[in-house]
Amino acid sequence: MNKKTQSPIYDNPAELLRQLIRFDTTNPPGNERECILFINGLLKEAGIRTTLLGRNRQRQNVIARLKGEGKAPPLLLYGHVDVVTTEKQKWQQPCLPRCCTTPSARPCCTPATRSTSSRPR
Repeated sequence: MNKKTQSPIYDNPAELLRQLIRFDTTNPPGNERECILFINGLLKEAGIRTTLLGRNRQRQNVIARLKGEGKAPPLLLYGHVDVVTTEKQKWQQPCLPRCCTTPSARPCCTPATRSTSSRPR
């Protein structure tokens, strides 16, 4: 549940994205643990059994299974939470993790735009 509105987090995908963007999972070194624990909590809150596996606690994976009825082939969803560095890149807004701290915050990690004179016509 979204603690502010008491509605499931999936009812507001923008808020879910905002919360996920707050985690600094820049690789290297990764540091995905807090984000993985957040996702794990959402899945458990939804009643889905989860398992955390990994070589070390800082770089674990969440494994979750939602059992079907056997009427269709299985479906595997796969993703990752680590991101590449934005170091040495120009951005209009600061990137992770301090962006998007309020619902009215400007979009995070907005690439620096070229001036109109440098755009091809």
